[in-house]
Parts: sequence; structure tokens; C-alpha cells
Amino acid sequence: MEVTEDIESTFTSLTTSALIIAVAVWFISAITAAMIAEQRGRSVAAFFFFLGPLGPGFALIAPREDRGRPAQPRSGVEERPVAEGRRRFTCPRCGAANDIAEAETPYDCWRCAEHRRVRPT
Repeated sequence: MEVTEDIESTFTSLTTSALIIAVAVWFISAITAAMIAEQRGRSVAAFFFFLGPLGPGFALIAPREDRGRPAQPRSGVEERPVAEGRRRFTCPRCGAANDIAEAETPYDCWRCAEHRRVRPT
């Protein structure tokens, strides 16, 4: 009888400590994911509660947003010039700058492959 009680108490303590460690890892990674998501304009609650240990990775690869729309490039970043005979159009889906011919109305975004029509100039 003694051996069974020892194994049972050892298993119970092992399970409790493993659970405490798992909750601590989940909580630390959730806080990290929430901080990254906040900097990138994403939903803090979604990254905190639902993604757990995978949250920081997903938060790092998620594109930046500003009120639900793709974020515009930072003001300090210098944009490349538009070639003659072309115009720049920013994709509303992913925020990528596309240089298209002035006469063209349809185009495919180079980043997300979204097919769009634009007004001719």
C-alpha cells in the first residue's frame, strides 16, 4: 500500500507543477504577443487570449494596421520615384505600392495578387 500512495502523490505533484509551468508560459507569451500586437495596431485581446504560446510568432508576422486598414508607410521612409509614364497606386487590401502604366485600368498587386480596376488618369 505504501508504494501506491507514493506513486500517487508523486504523480499528483508532478501534474500540478507541470500545469503551473504551462500556465506561466502561456501567460508570459500572451503578454508578449499582446505588446507586439498593440505596437502593430492589431487586436490585443485576440493575441492575448486565443493564440497563447504561438501568439508572439503570429503577432510578428501580422501586417501593421491602422483602425482596421493596412498601415501607410512611415513618414521618415523615403519613397522611390515613379518612372515616367507610370503612376503609383496603393493596394487597399495589403497596402503595397504598385507602379502601373498611366493608360492601364486593371492591375494585379505584386504582393497579394489582388486583381483590381483603377480609374484612368
